[in-house]
Amino acid sequence: MHEVFSHWPGRNLLDLRWWVENPSSKLSLMPPASLPPPLPCAASVPASPASTESPAVAAVLSCVLVLFLASAVVSLLDLSFLGWFGRTDFSVFSGILFLLMLLTGILVYGVMGWVPGIPKRLFMPVCLFIPVVYIGVLPLLVWFSGKAMVILWWVSLAQVLLGIVVISRLQGGFKFRWPLVPPSRLVDRGFSWGNLAAVFAAGIFGIVPALVAYTGLTAMAAVNHLSAGFVKLRPAGVSMHVRKYVRDDGRKITLVPMSHVGEADFYQSLAASFPPDSVVLLEGVSDRENLADVHSDYSKMAASVGGVEQTKVFKPQGELVHADVDISTFSPETVKLLKTAMLLHAKGVTAETLPILMQPAAPGLEKQLLEDILTKRNHHLLGVIRERLPTSENIIVPWGAAHMPEIAREIEKDGFRVTETKEFMAIRFGS
Repeated sequence: MHEVFSHWPGRNLLDLRWWVENPSSKLSLMPPASLPPPLPCAASVPASPASTESPAVAAVLSCVLVLFLASAVVSLLDLSFLGWFGRTDFSVFSGILFLLMLLTGILVYGVMGWVPGIPKRLFMPVCLFIPVVYIGVLPLLVWFSGKAMVILWWVSLAQVLLGIVVISRLQGGFKFRWPLVPPSRLVDRGFSWGNLAAVFAAGIFGIVPALVAYTGLTAMAAVNHLSAGFVKLRPAGVSMHVRKYVRDDGRKITLVPMSHVGEADFYQSLAASFPPDSVVLLEGVSDRENLADVHSDYSKMAASVGGVEQTKVFKPQGELVHADVDISTFSPETVKLLKTAMLLHAKGVTAETLPILMQPAAPGLEKQLLEDILTKRNHHLLGVIRERLPTSENIIVPWGAAHMPEIAREIEKDGFRVTETKEFMAIRFGS
């Protein structure tokens, strides 16, 4: 009885009298006129309205997913053909799609601030995959450089799998129907300044600083690793570590890591530190047959870092001996690449040089380049060092920093040991 009265809309004496005088209506427990309207069932509750812009946004996001998958598949094919067959059929397309996806990912990240209805947990990994993952694997590419192609192949495979997972989540299963992003997944939540501020704050104060810091730390570790400690990348600038080696018979070899551009006082301080009676083995590939047809020009690079070119300032004292090879000992592929590099140094990236940059490299060029630029020249230099040791007590080797690790290992095999290390600041950031 309590439940009846508690749901009875009238609850007054007149309604009570009607109920007593009409016992046949006791089953209804209340007059028909005062029955409450039926409660709506869950199925009849209307869903949140979809945005009028949802079809257009869904189509754009679907195209982004297609581009994401296409760049991954083409990259996978390119790396597979390079590794298994030594072919570069897909290299140009892979590079173009990579750049397009990088730019598109940045744009879509910004759009997520304006359109809150885009599911961020699905599209955030798509937008950030290229910059975050490829920067994340940099240490692996440095420490395992011989396996770089294998590492990038797995990264491309991970990109393919991520694209498939995102599409399947959006489609509610492996039902690849167009549009890949159903408009129903884009609920109209309306523009929100809070959402816009959160997205941009996360990018500007979170993602970008983290990537920059990580890249900087990786670069510092990579430079130290690849140069065997001869070069240090610091927040203040780039420093060179000059090492003096001594053998039991009193012979001395000083390894001086150099750079093509640097500050004037760096070169002047180095030159002044060389004893007048020392033998200085100079670096510099000759071109007696004029095969390169161009001359090295680092003026643009020097201007960009606020420095000068080594050849214009570095004037060492002592007996100067040319200890490098002639360019005629290099392979034709290496000579062609050197000409391209010198052209870029002289003119920069222009309408003339851009098509040259877009040309795919010949298979095996990397190994051939290292053989010519480093191995051949290092072996020739070591031959000159061993030739001059019987008559020279103090030999100084001011060569590029990339040559130092192998030269150091080889002279240590000949009984030399490090006795002194001096640090010279080659480039100061912000100078």
